[in-house]
Amino acid sequence: MDRHSGGMRQHGSIEAKSAIADRLLEAMKLGGDDIVVDLGSGDGYYASRFAERCGKVVAVDASSEALKSEYYRKGNIEAVCADVCAWANSFAWEGIAQVFFSNSFHDMSCQDGLLSAFSAKLRPGARLSLIEFHPETPFGPPRSIRFSKERLKALVEPRGFEEKTSFDLGTHYYISFEKSARRK
Repeated sequence: MDRHSGGMRQHGSIEAKSAIADRLLEAMKLGGDDIVVDLGSGDGYYASRFAERCGKVVAVDASSEALKSEYYRKGNIEAVCADVCAWANSFAWEGIAQVFFSNSFHDMSCQDGLLSAFSAKLRPGARLSLIEFHPETPFGPPRSIRFSKERLKALVEPRGFEEKTSFDLGTHYYISFEKSARRK
């Protein structure tokens, strides 16, 4: 569930999601043994697409209804029904290649705690990738909780991550950070 709509996140048509997923897969460069954690995974579409290219996807969403989606029915997807903030505290982040948020990071009450965990526990070279609303997009969450790309960079980069790629998705943007071998 996301707090601004009171229901399961469903952004865009399947055609639009497919085109975005194609771009994500190219940018994320997933490998066969990679483990991806999809936080706030919604209907599971992106988790399903990631599962085509990596060893395992751990998809976490608070909505048990969302987790009933056909997209979660791949053998290498572990679907977890939990509040991301509570779940993240007990998860061992070692060995994770990618952490992904699609239109969900802005809803997390534990943003600082998540970023601290990623900084402390992800290995050098691990990626943090996000899709977020542009601040000026006329629909979506309240503007007060949206992140501009610059504001997101200001939160993430001081924690030992460097921006690797970003691109515009119309009403949204994608940005990916890589954990540096050296701590800033």
